[in-house]
This record gives sequence, C-alpha cells and structure tokens, in this order.
Amino acid sequence: MLFNPTPIERLTTLTTQLIDKHAGAADELKALQAEIAALHASLKTKDDEISKLNDELLEKDIEIEAIVSKIESLLG
Repeated sequence: MLFNPTPIERLTTLTTQLIDKHAGAADELKALQAEIAALHASLKTKDDEISKLNDELLEKDIEIEAIVSKIESLLG
C-alpha cells in the first residue's frame, strides 16, 4: 500500500529538513569563524616575528656599515 502524506505531514517533513540544514550551516559557520580567529592570531604572531626580524636586520646592517667604515679608514 502506498503512503500519501498529507500536506501537513509534508510541511512537517520539509520544516524538519530545513531546521536540520540550518543547524548544519550554523555549525559550519561556527567552525569557520573559529578557523578565521585562529588564522588572525597566527597572522598577528607572524607579523610580530617579521617586525622583530626586520629590526634585527636593520641592527646588523648598521653593524656592517660600521665595520666597513673602519676597514675603509684603515685602508686609507
């Protein structure tokens, strides 16, 4: 025997499916937001590290310039 759902039963089924789909999308959104937050934190850490390395590089360049100046003055 075939089952023919009533309009209310079909509407209930569709509503349940929509609620489930919405819950899945909401969970995915939360996961993506958490991933974005983690990526932002990682980016901040890397930006800080780059800034520190640039400062160290600048210090080394200044040291090299001082050494080169001393060598040039010794050579005449």
